[in-house]
Amino acid sequence: MAAARDRGVRLGRPPAALPEGAPRAAELRAAGNSLAQIAAALNAEQVATPSGRGQWTKSSVQYVLTRYDQERADDG
Repeated sequence: MAAARDRGVRLGRPPAALPEGAPRAAELRAAGNSLAQIAAALNAEQVATPSGRGQWTKSSVQYVLTRYDQERADDG
């Protein structure tokens, strides 16, 4: 595995696709909402979480926003 890593091969499971709620979370962040406020809004709007079950939390919002920003940076 060390040899593969040295060649630049990405090890491990690839990240899952961004959830449908990622753009909505980004909109709420742009409007100046905190992570807790974004989580509450997504829960109130019944937006599916990344796992498809449970409730949005501050940490899940932060994870999705970080991935959303990374994908947008990679695209352009």
